[in-house]
Order: sequence, then structure tokens, then C-alpha cells
Amino acid sequence: MSEWINWYGALKPFFDGVVQGAGVTLYTSSCAFVIGIVLGVLLMIVRVVGGTIARTVVIVYVSAMRGTPLLIQLLIAYYVIPALLGINISPIGAGILALALNTTAYVSEIMRGALSTIPRGQAASARALGMRPWQVWCHVLLPQLIHRAIPPLTNEYTVLLKASSLLSIIAVTELATVARNASLQSDLPLQVFAATALVYFVMLWCVSSVSRRIERHFSRLLPNVH
Repeated sequence: MSEWINWYGALKPFFDGVVQGAGVTLYTSSCAFVIGIVLGVLLMIVRVVGGTIARTVVIVYVSAMRGTPLLIQLLIAYYVIPALLGINISPIGAGILALALNTTAYVSEIMRGALSTIPRGQAASARALGMRPWQVWCHVLLPQLIHRAIPPLTNEYTVLLKASSLLSIIAVTELATVARNASLQSDLPLQVFAATALVYFVMLWCVSSVSRRIERHFSRLLPNVH
């Protein structure tokens, strides 16, 4: 018992900040992911049905975001964009912006890959029944896209959650920042970072569990989708 008390006292800086740090990590990652899904779906639709110029712009954007390090994008969002636009962006705001723009590119590719697995005859049949283009997307294609994309989207969210540790570079007090500060204060880096890894594991395990539930729910709603 005395050993646990001693350990708890030594790691108190970590335990004091772990809840807030984990909350900031989940908040920034989730906000960026939601934005990324919305923008990613829009980019995918533009790439599929847009004109040559629109498709080229989307391809260049996706290639640029996937071909440059997230750290550089984060620094641009925090230092360059505010200077160019003459606005102030908080560290959390800049972090969400960089994460969202980065994951948008990956989500658009995930959705485009999922779209390629849907037989083209479904859209043609829907149009033959008199559906308008937006109805075809909303009622025929998007539900199947989401169902097919759940596993890779879950993987993308886990990557985003872990990548959020880069926000410590711009002074966002997320989980990795809490761990680094606690390690310096307690002089127990092994114990602190082991505990941090455990917290990340628990969060990602919960995300995977939620993903499986959502996938089963869609399977019941769309029993004929394979």
C-alpha cells in the first residue's frame, strides 16, 4: 500500500492533468474528423461529377495534403495563415484546422474507394426511376458509402487521434503535453509514458468498440449490402 502511495505521489502531476489532456485530445481529434468527413465527401462528389478544372483542383489538393508532413501543415496553420489573413487563431483552433484539412484528403480517397465498389447500375436504375442527382446520392449512394467506409474511417480516426500529439508543438495542452510536463516534474519518464500509452490504448479501444456497433447497426439497416 505504501508503495502505491509513493507512486501516486510521484506521478501526481500526470494524474492531475490526464483527464483534461485526454479531453483536449478527443475534442480536437473529433472536431477535425467531423469536419474532415463533411469536406471529404464533398471533395469526393466534386471529383466524381465535377468538371475538368474542379477535378484537377481536388486532385492537386489531395496530393498536396497527403504528400506533405502534418507537422508542416500544422505550423502553416498556426503561423502562416494568420499572418497572411491578418487574423488571430488560437492554438486549438489552428490545430483543429490543420488536422481537419489533412484528414479531409484521406477521407475523400476513402470515400472514392468505397464508391468504386458500388455497381454503377444502381445509380443508373435510380435515375431511371426519376430520382434527381441529389436524391441518388442521399438515398442510394451515400448510405452504402458510409457502411462500406466504416472500417477505413475508423482507422483514419485512430491515426488522427495519435497524430494530435503534434499539437504540443504549438502549446496545446493535450495528452502528450501533459505527459511531457509530468515527466519533467516527476523525473519518471518510463512510468509516465507507459501510463500515457495505456490511456491512448483505452481511448482507441473505445473508438473501435463504437465503430463495431455502428457497423452492426448499418448492417441491420442495409442487410443486402455486401
